[in-house]
Amino acid sequence: MKSKSVLLIGLGRFGTQIAKKLYELNHKVMAIDTREDRVQGVSNFVEVAQIGDASNIDVLKSLGVDNYDLCIVAIADDFKS
Repeated sequence: MKSKSVLLIGLGRFGTQIAKKLYELNHKVMAIDTREDRVQGVSNFVEVAQIGDASNIDVLKSLGVDNYDLCIVAIADDFKS
């Protein structure tokens, strides 16, 4: 399987498990969450982990959303975001 570049938004329980699984599958993951503790918790499983609010369009643009093969949104608390 060819490695994919993945933008993972949200690092709660679900997002963290996704990050770990993608790491096991050798995919390149950029993870973002508003909470520093969550970002630090996945830093060993992703290429880049960043603190930020992905509900802000300027933040998404700065991440280069169009450059990823896949984007996974794992935000449960504020689904409208």
